[in-house]
Amino acid sequence: MVLEIFFTVVKDKPLCLICNEAVAVFKEYNISRHFTSKHKNSNYEAMSEYERKQNVESLCKRLSGRQNFFKKVNTIQEAATHASYIVAYNIAKNNRALSDGEFVKQCVLQVCDVLCPDKKNNFQTVSLSRKTVTSRIEAIDKNLTSQLESKIGQF
Repeated sequence: MVLEIFFTVVKDKPLCLICNEAVAVFKEYNISRHFTSKHKNSNYEAMSEYERKQNVESLCKRLSGRQNFFKKVNTIQEAATHASYIVAYNIAKNNRALSDGEFVKQCVLQVCDVLCPDKKNNFQTVSLSRKTVTSRIEAIDKNLTSQLESKIGQF
């Protein structure tokens, strides 16, 4: 974290905390040139070192909050996909109709209304349509087949 010119490092690239622009090359000249060309007439240049430090900390917190928001959305989507695979696996294992996924989703949403209405949006993101269940079962089949083939190769 460079206090004098409001930069931090994100994924090995320098990122301006003020305008959220990344600088291509991590060299002091490029970073200082960005700051002087983009933020020269701003209040940031006239701040004392203590004010800069406070401002950098608040900008870093705001940046990490935005990053965590996207991570949370991504983990919810991954969990919904995982749940979809679990239901599809159980449908196939019990020789049920592929359209039973939609019935299961209706039941889960009704139970969710009673037990945890604040989490209903998470359950609604689980895709259990007939087409999705079919593709999930096919993906499970391909995975199991490839695992079996690799085990056969080890005999």
